[in-house]
Amino acid sequence: MTQKFHIQDTGSMGRGLFATALISQGEKILEFTGSHVSFLETIFDESGRSIQLNVDDYLDLVEPGVLTNHSCAPNAGVMDDRFLVAIADILPGEQIFFDYSTTMQENYWTLTCTCGAPACRGVVKDFRYLPVEVQNRYLDMGIVQLFIAQKQKLHNKSLI
Repeated sequence: MTQKFHIQDTGSMGRGLFATALISQGEKILEFTGSHVSFLETIFDESGRSIQLNVDDYLDLVEPGVLTNHSCAPNAGVMDDRFLVAIADILPGEQIFFDYSTTMQENYWTLTCTCGAPACRGVVKDFRYLPVEVQNRYLDMGIVQLFIAQKQKLHNKSLI
């Protein structure tokens, strides 16, 4: 994986990741790394810098992954629980975003959203609170944490 991004100040969102070269749709951008922590440990850290890997397993992110900001209209997503992948072509100079809701299913942490996207939801919450059409689109793209996707597929089957 060749690094095609750099870190720069975003203004309102602090630091973020910005493409330095074309990142093609489907291309891996980075692997999220960090220490494994429990849900209880995340409660005492309100920075929101971890992603949920399972019911009680979180990855406490380190740079550069921790600097990936949220958008309700993302150009990247998390595949296989830890790889940030472009879901659209990302042009040089564009900021790289993923939807934090695709990694959340604990019914605890929320974030006031300031992404400014036309379809901004205003608050980032768990995957279950996304509109069904957004859930289905993300599931079809494979950018939902595996434990959430499996639970959602079982839920959808029970509705049939």
